[in-house]
Amino acid sequence: MSRGQEYYSFHSRGYGERGYTLLELMVVIALISLLLMFGVPQIQNQFYERELEHAARQFIYLAQFARQRALYGGRDMLLKPRARNDDEANWNSGWQLEGLDINGSPEKIVRHSLPANIAIHSKGFMDPHSGQSQIRFNPAGGAKSKHGGFVANRLIFAHIKNTSLQRHVILAASGRWRICNPNSATNPKGLGC
Repeated sequence: MSRGQEYYSFHSRGYGERGYTLLELMVVIALISLLLMFGVPQIQNQFYERELEHAARQFIYLAQFARQRALYGGRDMLLKPRARNDDEANWNSGWQLEGLDINGSPEKIVRHSLPANIAIHSKGFMDPHSGQSQIRFNPAGGAKSKHGGFVANRLIFAHIKNTSLQRHVILAASGRWRICNPNSATNPKGLGC
């Protein structure tokens, strides 16, 4: 058998055909579409949860920094909502850390903006006497109101694109900060948040 006859008999039996049929390609595309349809929302929710966690942790880090600065500096530190462009200060604008000098004048130390996709749905840490939202850390490290009362409260962080995703930032009476997820499997129906 010559080389040409060998080539012809090999290809005529179908061994040398390459490529896929249109039906096979359509099945693969359909499978990929199904995977994307169910996978992309899960990936987006994980991304939104990470944004929430990050914003909540940034708040706690700054609160812990304020407490340490009050302890080591021997003067009051204020963690309060930020005002944007002469608007009323609220937590949705972000927060700022102010130190009080010897004369009691505020000195802005750190400002932090809340990410655009995150909203805070509570007016937490409201001083009952002054009506201002703030946390005052005294030189002993306690979170107190201006008149000496204890400030135990929470802020509720929610994602704008998926409002069912929330994180509660809670200051306990012991001074311990924690982040609570009301939708977690270990916390059915938001118990304990």
